[in-house]
Amino acid sequence: MIPIQLKDQLFCRVRKGEKRPFEENWNKKGYTYEEISQYFPKENYGVLTGINGLGVCDDDTPDLKLITILEKMCGESFRVRKHYYIKFSNWDGNKIIFYDKEGRHLGELQGLGQQVVGAGSLHPSGEYYEVIKDIPIIELDVVQFKELLKDYIPSKKVVQIPPKESFKTKWEGEDIKDIPVTSIISLGGMLDKGDGQYQGSHPLHGSTTGMNFSVNTISNTWYCYRCEKGGSSPELIAVMEGIIQCNEAGRGCLNGSKGSEVIKIAREKYGLKVPEVEIENIKREPMGWACSVNIKKMAERNNLLNCPKCNVPFEFNERIGFYKCPECKRFGGLKKFSNLILNHCKNKDDTTT
Repeated sequence: MIPIQLKDQLFCRVRKGEKRPFEENWNKKGYTYEEISQYFPKENYGVLTGINGLGVCDDDTPDLKLITILEKMCGESFRVRKHYYIKFSNWDGNKIIFYDKEGRHLGELQGLGQQVVGAGSLHPSGEYYEVIKDIPIIELDVVQFKELLKDYIPSKKVVQIPPKESFKTKWEGEDIKDIPVTSIISLGGMLDKGDGQYQGSHPLHGSTTGMNFSVNTISNTWYCYRCEKGGSSPELIAVMEGIIQCNEAGRGCLNGSKGSEVIKIAREKYGLKVPEVEIENIKREPMGWACSVNIKKMAERNNLLNCPKCNVPFEFNERIGFYKCPECKRFGGLKKFSNLILNHCKNKDDTTT
């Protein structure tokens, strides 16, 4: 049963075991308590925030620091998992972000255009959203609330940075994951939260609150709070270049042709170099079998470590799958070496016969 404390609220549909609504315009539709009850518990459900004065503080700390502060300053209230519910008067529905006295992020008060997954729903981890405090929702005037929490709602200074394009850093290297996120997007206009963390509006699809996107320049990662997706440099390039949508980012999103397209664009625009080797003034790029077959081990298995023509040991480049004879100068890749092995084995058989 959906908690009776929410009987006057509006809801959205969420698939079982997920956190994001699956219907278009879910934040404008809104199911009543009776309507959403028809889908639960076969489905999860979300509670719309910022409507009818309902705000939900989502604690992002591992040790419930924000909830501890809220209960100390405001008193106990209806709580589900790490969600502390408040019924406001005189609230415009705007999201509020909380920081501790050292400037570390504590969590947010979810407002208009947002939702929290409701009690009894199945979390992606396999756990259920459990009611922790089955008591009435506390009622507060928003001015009173901001006064009580004023030490945790600091006025953060916007990072003063030149226009977007001029701020982007320059980089060159051979590993796509080493491309700094600051070579892909600018941090201009974002809030500096310290320790390499910045938060602001999503650089592509924007933000109603101006705080739905975060970047960590130390771990070189990004996260979108609206889509609940993130990643590192390749995924950010894919999103910014329109190869994938932001809500598609995640493990396995760049398989196949999408990954190849990201690499191509990274080389054209973001400083990714082409790994290459020079043999007899011929430059070649690693490809094909070199990703999965070790040429030297192949030679050992087939007893072909020496050139059959010169009987001089081959020089092997295992990283790119190349071989070379320092005497007769014959060289090539895995395909050519495979043919050499076949001919060598055939000649041995003929000699034996």
